[in-house]
Amino acid sequence: MNTGLRIKTCVSDRLEAIRSDRSALFSAIVCILLLILIFYALYVVVRMYTLGIPLWGDEAKMVENIVNRGLREMLTPPLENRQTAPALYLIITKGLTLLFGTSESVLRVFSFVSFIILLIVQGVMIRKVFKVSMVFTLFSVAVSATFITFMQHVNELKPYIGDAAFVLLILLGYYAYREGILGRGIRGVILLAAILSVCMLLSSPAAFAAGAVIVVEFLLVLRRRDRKRILMIILGGALFLAVFVVNYYLWLKPIATDGGMVFYWRNFQFDFHLYSREAILHNISLFRNLLEPVWHGVWFLLPVAVAGFVISLAKRSVYTLTVIVFFFLLTVASTIDKYPMVHRLWMFLYPLLFIYAFVFIDALRVKIGDVKWSKVLQRAIPLFFAFILLVPNLSFPAFARGTDWTLMQGNQVYPLINYVRENIREGEYLYSYISANAIIRYKNGYDTYRIGDVQNDNIIFGTTDYAEDIDRIADTGGAYVLFYHSYFPLSGDPYPKAITKHLSNRGFMEQIMNVSRTFLYWFTDDLARVRASASFDIPDLAADGGRLTGVAHVHNTGAAILAPERPEGYTEPDDLAKWDNIGRLLVVMYKADGRVPSADITDGIILGEFTSPVNPGELAGLHIERSDLEPGEYLIELVVFGQYSFSELGVAPIPVLIE
Repeated sequence: MNTGLRIKTCVSDRLEAIRSDRSALFSAIVCILLLILIFYALYVVVRMYTLGIPLWGDEAKMVENIVNRGLREMLTPPLENRQTAPALYLIITKGLTLLFGTSESVLRVFSFVSFIILLIVQGVMIRKVFKVSMVFTLFSVAVSATFITFMQHVNELKPYIGDAAFVLLILLGYYAYREGILGRGIRGVILLAAILSVCMLLSSPAAFAAGAVIVVEFLLVLRRRDRKRILMIILGGALFLAVFVVNYYLWLKPIATDGGMVFYWRNFQFDFHLYSREAILHNISLFRNLLEPVWHGVWFLLPVAVAGFVISLAKRSVYTLTVIVFFFLLTVASTIDKYPMVHRLWMFLYPLLFIYAFVFIDALRVKIGDVKWSKVLQRAIPLFFAFILLVPNLSFPAFARGTDWTLMQGNQVYPLINYVRENIREGEYLYSYISANAIIRYKNGYDTYRIGDVQNDNIIFGTTDYAEDIDRIADTGGAYVLFYHSYFPLSGDPYPKAITKHLSNRGFMEQIMNVSRTFLYWFTDDLARVRASASFDIPDLAADGGRLTGVAHVHNTGAAILAPERPEGYTEPDDLAKWDNIGRLLVVMYKADGRVPSADITDGIILGEFTSPVNPGELAGLHIERSDLEPGEYLIELVVFGQYSFSELGVAPIPVLIE
């Protein structure tokens, strides 16, 4: 019977079963709904690609290598900015940019294609390799398709999603080899070695999965004493090993042995000293990091996945044994500083959890005396468990809208760059914090020190000498200060707060924009160049019997944010308390006895504070109330603590008489 006839017969039989069996009809409906959900998830990813979400720190650093280097130069390690990625991944990405340009979508499309490969391979694996029913196969794929962590990484110029896809593809390739799909004899071995090698060149952790395949297959044929197959798997292993060695010495070694990178990942190595309490606690912290992306369901997912793993192992699954060897090799590699145990580098862990969870759910059988109710429970309980795994991810459509929680904090820099382009004038400068240099060069153009409609170079690229950078900014007299990929503690970068503090002490440091904790400031040492402006009024001000009440209204008419949220991180303790107060937007009352307007509030009475940011164009109100005031004439002013009062900017204070 030919393939077309077999498919036609299978479809016909399935339709007949659906007509005559309510259970089959119900399963078909669930399958259709799950397919719709999976395709909707892909639509969400496509919509996310159209948002033009800014590259984050490492992406921007990687782009510099892809754009500025030819293909041969790009494959000559080490890359700029301590970047690395699998060689074939870079070749494909470079080829895409040569064909379609260097937009964010083109740079990230490899991750999207990898995501589709992941879903297809996961579906085929759980259906063919682990013999799970179609309903729970689609449930497993739907969980991956909507998985929040995958949604976060699918729109990245990084191989993380590819790591998950190509590790699974190696396991599926091993299945195809054992089933004879790749062909028998030498042909099958060569094709298997080719699959392992290509996947390794596309994904670094795939090398460990490939090693696990070779080890397991060698032990199996050795146990059977099949001399012919022993020689064949040795041949396949030798072919793969040759590619691995060439790839390691020509490509991976410079970054794998880089002291800075080893130091960076120093806290993510597995510790085999299990007799030590410190080692046990350290390893627990590593596992917590790996399970962080499924924190909302780990209490259920992990036991269910472990149960499915045990069931598969009890059935003597060669592929589950391969997974065990794979994780053992990874753990050993982690111990010797070759592969850190951190969740974004172990992205392959999650589809494996989703596979084994549904291996268990599909195996559930509940038998009771009543046959009718037994059938109902056999369907209801597994479906209930399946929905428990699916539900935590159902907020995924927010990625299509670019909702704030879906964006990487501290990296939403494009609105800031566009603002500077449109507003910077001759004689003004842009200071690019060191972590922003790569994204400025990408977005503004490489080999240029000029931004906006000006004649002279006006970009100051930051360095690691922050004291010198502060002097360079202060010497300009007027400069925008742009921070990027510096959200503390996400990036662990404490210096933006210190830079902002020191500049506040040397002039006026005003926050112009804050987009998802990505900050743009304006610095000037000239009060006349301050960007803030506001109208200030208390229309219902009442003073009676030493008591003052009213609602202070502020309309931000300037270009700076009032009462801004500012960078976090470490600053020197000598001036910390003072700096934490700088920038507070206060309503202050002074005695009207010839006082010179200033930001000094030591001789005033604070009536209230605007604690929420007031953005340009916004209105804000603040209830004020004070009792036991001494009689006299007073002035009420709006003050930015440590910087200026709005009286100094031309906003008249509000007089009030206390009798």
